[in-house]
This record gives sequence, structure tokens and C-alpha cells, in this order.
Amino acid sequence: MEYFIDTVALSVNKHGEELCGDQIEIADTKDGKILVLSDGLGSGVKANILATLTSKIAVTMLKENATLDDTIETIMKTLPLCSVRKLSYSTFSIVKASKDGTVNIFEFDNPSYFYLDNGALCEVPKIRREIHGKIVFESSLKMKLGDQLILVSDGVIHAGVGKLLNFGWQWNDVSAFIEDTMRTSGTTSLSHEIMSYTNILYDCMPGDDASVAALTYKEKKTLHLFTGPPKNPTDDKFLAEAFVEARGIKVISGGTTAKIIADKTGNELRVKLDDLRKDVPPTAVMEGADLITEGILTMSRVVDLLKGYRDGIKSTEILQELFEDHGASELSKLILNEASEVVIWLGTAVNPAHQSEGFVFNYQKKVEIVHELKKVLLEMGKEVLLYTI
Repeated sequence: MEYFIDTVALSVNKHGEELCGDQIEIADTKDGKILVLSDGLGSGVKANILATLTSKIAVTMLKENATLDDTIETIMKTLPLCSVRKLSYSTFSIVKASKDGTVNIFEFDNPSYFYLDNGALCEVPKIRREIHGKIVFESSLKMKLGDQLILVSDGVIHAGVGKLLNFGWQWNDVSAFIEDTMRTSGTTSLSHEIMSYTNILYDCMPGDDASVAALTYKEKKTLHLFTGPPKNPTDDKFLAEAFVEARGIKVISGGTTAKIIADKTGNELRVKLDDLRKDVPPTAVMEGADLITEGILTMSRVVDLLKGYRDGIKSTEILQELFEDHGASELSKLILNEASEVVIWLGTAVNPAHQSEGFVFNYQKKVEIVHELKKVLLEMGKEVLLYTI
């Protein structure tokens, strides 16, 4: 059985540095994904260049079907020891994941990964190998739906040194935090919880670059997003038929779009007045639809929430809003937690209401928001199809 491989990549720079000395590289392959977390020696520009070089070499070679052994040997030869500190210029963790759940991991001087089997942390046997004079640990997993693999850089393990903690967060402390978080809030935001707490331990002034990368196996599921009425009213029937025939999660964004589908399918459309808010318009319900939201305002907020989740910006605030009950948060959660593929049905009719004087959004803005949503989804590793009608 083939699964969808979902990934999350989060980093914070050392305080005062414009560039991050960690680098996370994720690439799709024909049968899965490659994930590389590299930590360059020191911080700033030099560390960023070293980490980027390491991750790029790994991803490029593995995508060209080079063996892991050859890839690691090339990295080792390219990045010699620092003559002063006698340390490697870059440490790394390389993950090669297949859609059938087979995962191979190579680690060189990075903190050991965390593996959650059905929500429980598990120890995985590792083989100690010497490649080009360096000690590398190799392990293999057979991951299932819901299993998670989490990688962290030294900046996470050292969080709090000299501030809130004497010796840093330590691997066992992070492990205990993960177990506690799994008991209280589940898997939805584990990576963001780790990064958020890391930042807290640094008193929001990180003393080192810190990164979290996660890989999860999910069931392949399509979310169909219908937004905007068709340009030609004669295509209203086609829109309704596409809605009825769609398989997976069905979301309608926009009152006019929802009314067209309700009229053509004969279903009752009812606004939910119990979730009125000042900043996000209310949702509606109709048979056959998993979620119905307002259009432009809600979609714009969805893009903001997904960007914040993707980048880890103000992650605590973003996570809090994702747990709220309004149209933008509900759609964001469906995308993040359920969908492996998003199919967007974009109607290109100009809404006369959006052309009124004083209305800040217009047709062009709607198109821009949809294309921005597509871009964010692709950057997050989702498969996206966009149809215009």
C-alpha cells in the first residue's frame, strides 16, 4: 500500500544572525521523499554555506540514484575537519523514505532522532559504521500510518544553556517533553510545540541555530476546494456535477458558489449563526459538504495561517488559532491534518459585490489569493491541481 509522506521543517536563527547555520532540504523522488538536516560548524554565513553544501550534495546524489554509502563518502571528502577545533565542518542526518513505509536513516554527529510508533516513543537498533574515517550510525524502519520521525539539531538539545537550564534541554528532556505533549495534545502540532518550547528556553534569543524536521505517513486523501462562480452561467450545472462527483473532502468557499451548488443539487443551505466573529465570517452547512466558508476574507486568513505554520512564525499564536472554531481554522486543519492532495476549482466570474466602492478586495485579488494558496501548499509538500471554470 502506498502512503502520502508528510513533512514539516522549522528553523530559528541564532540571535543576531541573518542566516541560519542549519539547513533542511526536502525533495520528492519517484518512490518517496528525501529529507536532510545539516548543521554547519559555528553560525552565520559560513555555517549556512557549509550546511547548504552538505544538504545539496546529499539530495542531488540520492535523487540521481547514488547509494547512501557513496553519498556520505562524497560529503565526507568534500567537508574536511576544521584545523583549529578538529571537528567536521558539517554534521547531518539523512532520511530516505519510500511510499511503502520503508525508511533508511544515516546520522553523523547530529542528535539521535525520535521515532514514535502509534504515538509511543520507541528505540531503534542502529549499526555503527565507519565511512571515510568517520563514524556514521545507520538504521532502518518500517513506518505505518500515523508514525512519526522527528529530527533535531544541536540548537534544540542545547536550548536554555546559561539561561533557564544549566546543561541545556538534553535529549532525554526532549524525549520526556514529546511523550507529555503526545498525551495532552496529540500529533497535530508536535514539531511546532518542540520549536516553540526551544525558543522559550532561549528566552526568545537563541544562542544557537535550532531546527526541527519531521516526517509522517498518512493515508492518501483528496480535498476538493470549490471557490468562485463559473465565468459562464451555463457552466453552473457543470460546477454542481463536479461537486457531486468529487471523491474525498469537499469544501466550498464563497456564498455565491455555495448557493449555486445548493440550487443545482436541491440541497438546503443554512448559515451557522453560532460561530459569528468580528474577524472571520461565519460558516454554513449543506448536505454533501464537509465545510462551507465565506470566500475572499476567509481564504486570505487561511493563507496567513498556513504560512505561519509552515515557517514557525509566532508558532504559539498560530497553533492557538488553529485550535479555534472558525472557517479559516477549520479549513486550515483539514488541509494540514487530512489532505495529501488539494484540487482547487476556481470560478472566474467577476462578483459585482466585490467591485463596489470601498471594497478592498476585487476579482484580481481573489485570483492572487488562490495562486498564493497553491504556492504555499506546494511548498508544504502537498500535491495541488488547479482548474479554472
